[in-house]
Amino acid sequence: MDGHPDIPSDADLVRAVCEGDRAAYGLLVDRHLAAVYAVALRLLRNTAEAEDTAQDTFVRAMERLHQYDPEHSFHNWILKIATNQSLNRLRSRRRERRMQERLAGQEDQRSHAPPRSEASPTDWRHWLDQLDEPQRLAIILFHFHQMPYAEIAEILALPINTVRTHLHRGRKRLRELMAQVVHWEDGSWQIATPNA
Repeated sequence: MDGHPDIPSDADLVRAVCEGDRAAYGLLVDRHLAAVYAVALRLLRNTAEAEDTAQDTFVRAMERLHQYDPEHSFHNWILKIATNQSLNRLRSRRRERRMQERLAGQEDQRSHAPPRSEASPTDWRHWLDQLDEPQRLAIILFHFHQMPYAEIAEILALPINTVRTHLHRGRKRLRELMAQVVHWEDGSWQIATPNA
């Protein structure tokens, strides 16, 4: 994008937006919406919430456009906002769920059944949910979005070595979780079935 003289760079578009050019803002949205939505969807796993988060991300970016440093990648900057917006939504969702569980517990104190998981133990989302948040984010950004360490470090505001550590520990934990369900037997992978 930055290599063609006819196509404005992200920094040029940001400058134009700051000067009041609404069409330039539309070009920025068109250019980065798919990536912002993809990050939100990977983290939230809900299309409606991902759409709302993508919209919130661009509203937030517009409010903070004066803080953008054109020496850095706009793409990474907007994805960092998308990641933070998604994390805020996840935290809100968890708080809401805990409140509902407390209320449900007060209504029916006799029920001691463990909460049912919607995810199968062989579902990768189930395994990702078992990771600490920094490990989960590093795994998602590296493996699902094919981002290099430097971009992940910039988005998560962490040193590159910390990103590598989160990836290493996250992969190790995923292997441990998967080993409980999947194993090698007779020359092929087998899914463990619970004893009935």
